[in-house]
Amino acid sequence: MTSGEETQPRTFRTAIPLRYRLVLGLLGLSGAAACVLAVAEGGRAAVITGVLVAVLFLAVIMITVRLHVGEEGLRIRVAGIFSTEVPYREMTAVSRGPVTGMRHGMGLRILPEGTGYLVGGPSVRIECRTGNLLVSCSRPDELLAALAPRLSANQAAE
Repeated sequence: MTSGEETQPRTFRTAIPLRYRLVLGLLGLSGAAACVLAVAEGGRAAVITGVLVAVLFLAVIMITVRLHVGEEGLRIRVAGIFSTEVPYREMTAVSRGPVTGMRHGMGLRILPEGTGYLVGGPSVRIECRTGNLLVSCSRPDELLAALAPRLSANQAAE
């Protein structure tokens, strides 16, 4: 790879791992069915409640993390709602993070070691001057390779 290719903007998209989607999907379907059965005499209200529960779980199943490696910084967006941009000049180190799961939670998370933008699976730890980030990324080695030249250039400029 040439150095020009290494610094091209790139976008990474990470979805909830399949095993978690299946578990959440089954829970959602079970919850929707239970709502309908529990208030079967409610008629239309029971169906609407069941549909709302199913839609809620569907929205959770579809949560993704999008990472955009841009010219000035890394843009992070989770669940289409929470986002931040981390300028390269603020980053001090990047490394592989732990594999996260249900116990870490999903979405924007406040963790003991910093802020998480998580959906489960492999992650990347970004150490910054203002605090640490843990970000889900299904291809952490590729993200680290995309960030490395930018951090090196930033550290050389200091």
